[in-house]
Amino acid sequence: MTTNLVPLLAALLIGVGAAVQTSMVGAMGRQRGAVEASWLSLLATVTGIALILGVRSLRAEGVVLPAPFDRWPVLALVAALTVSALWLSTRGLPAYYAGTGLFAIAFLIGAGSLGPKLGVALFLSATIGGQVVGALVIDQLGAFGAAAIPLTPARLGGVMMLLAGVMLVRFGR
Repeated sequence: MTTNLVPLLAALLIGVGAAVQTSMVGAMGRQRGAVEASWLSLLATVTGIALILGVRSLRAEGVVLPAPFDRWPVLALVAALTVSALWLSTRGLPAYYAGTGLFAIAFLIGAGSLGPKLGVALFLSATIGGQVVGALVIDQLGAFGAAAIPLTPARLGGVMMLLAGVMLVRFGR
């Protein structure tokens, strides 16, 4: 199992995206409730995956799902239904919240493609490292209406230790 820098950096960036998604879901949860925010995020995830699979099917790249989910018209229908539900469900919220679930697509595809390359432990430790780095920035900024939490030397030290843990998982074999 060879590991190079690009998949590791991709896993870290996926983690940063997960921190953004968490912050956005939290903001929607404050306005609508946690379950409702999860619903909105899930709709965006399903829409995005259906569109990706639909494009692959149109390009004849092969979608390895049982019929009828291997055909682009069915996938386009799923995308149309879920994007309609997403549009209806996000009324009254800032439009960018409709994209919240797209961050989950990166994680899911990363788990399927980077997990086997890096190993589960390294993939997850890198994504968690990215999540915490992203979360510190989000906290510092008070993004998406959350209260700002300043970056302190102790918090920065904690992240550095966590990232050192990622390196131990990588090189400690």
